Amino acid sequence: MKLYGIDIPFRYINYIFSIFLVAGFFTLIVGIICSYYVFKWFKISIDNYYFYLNEYNNECSTILEQYGDLPVKKIYLVRHPISRFMENLLNIVTFNKFKEELNRYKERNNTDSFFPFHTMLYIELKISKDESKFLVIDKNNCIRISPTLKITNSCELRNIKVKKNKYTLNKILETTRKRIGNNKYFNWEISKNNCQIFIKEILITLKKFTKRNRYFMFQNEFIEEIKISDFSLHIIRSLTNSINFLENFIGKAIWCP
Repeated sequence: MKLYGIDIPFRYINYIFSIFLVAGFFTLIVGIICSYYVFKWFKISIDNYYFYLNEYNNECSTILEQYGDLPVKKIYLVRHPISRFMENLLNIVTFNKFKEELNRYKERNNTDSFFPFHTMLYIELKISKDESKFLVIDKNNCIRISPTLKITNSCELRNIKVKKNKYTLNKILETTRKRIGNNKYFNWEISKNNCQIFIKEILITLKKFTKRNRYFMFQNEFIEEIKISDFSLHIIRSLTNSINFLENFIGKAIWCP
């Protein structure tokens, strides 16, 4: 590879990239630690310095332009255990508190099968009489709308009955956005505005937030027992800020655990 007329072996490019990656990671960590103590010293809440999203990324916008006005045929409420990656990340940022609380909860309730869920919607749209399009709607650090469905043995689905052709995807999402506001709609927070809260608001729009659906979605007892420290919350929110900023810059979701 040539850079300013100088031949540079490809292996050196990899070394340089790795150095920049590691340096960037440590800079981020140092910045998070320093900002925590600065905020504590001046009694500033990081919530006041959140990098807020106020629109869809390019991927979501493209999908909504293409399929958003198609009539909705069926909606499925879906839950599946959080990924191992997310589990490990939560253990790291909570200094193993998440794993400890999860084990205590299992012992107290005499169950080994319990595990925190990620919640989403599968939506079937009518293209023609004999053709449909399925989309996934959920929220990680931002809203994600994807044509890629992954149904595994760990997935649990619940049919949400809606009248055929009564709704379009754009109508459902826009009604929800206008009712709850841009900040709550587009952004994510681990306890106050997570995937379950997002799906709950869509179900309220559909007038389908019933007791059964609420029971299917929420794990309030476990969530309330997890006491996340201020420092762990600061790490999570700082990482979310960084990812939101990067995704807003490139216009594409990069966080899909």
